[in-house]
Amino acid sequence: MLIGFKIVFWYWWALAALLLVCEMTLPGVVFLFLALGAAAAGLFLLVAPGVGLELQLVIFAVVSAGSALMLRPLLRGLQQARTEDPNLNARGQSMVGRLIVLDAPILGGRGRVKLGDGSWSVTGPDMVAGARVRVAAVDGTELRVEPAP
Repeated sequence: MLIGFKIVFWYWWALAALLLVCEMTLPGVVFLFLALGAAAAGLFLLVAPGVGLELQLVIFAVVSAGSALMLRPLLRGLQQARTEDPNLNARGQSMVGRLIVLDAPILGGRGRVKLGDGSWSVTGPDMVAGARVRVAAVDGTELRVEPAP
């Protein structure tokens, strides 16, 4: 340790703040646990100001590892339960199983259909305009349809 240099509790809290900034800007959840460890070491140093650097580092390491082991399953569960609609950003996948009426005929296995405010390419057996079809699958921006029962 440097002679005349003393670690103050807010150094740990500044490190915790820096780690939280890293957590917000970088992908993954790693720096959060380190920030919790740094905040705990700073809190411990605030309560017991005469604690040596070695014990501060032990507290930092133990709290960081402990929070990672305890909070990671909780965070994973929150991430998976984030939305009730897994197809929220997959517009085509949300159409699978939907019944629609053809605006124009399908000729040569290809056609177009208007859904909402958009027009989609469709593939399937030749059918006349006005036929009811069910969306069987989505391939990119193309809907594969089959006759509706």
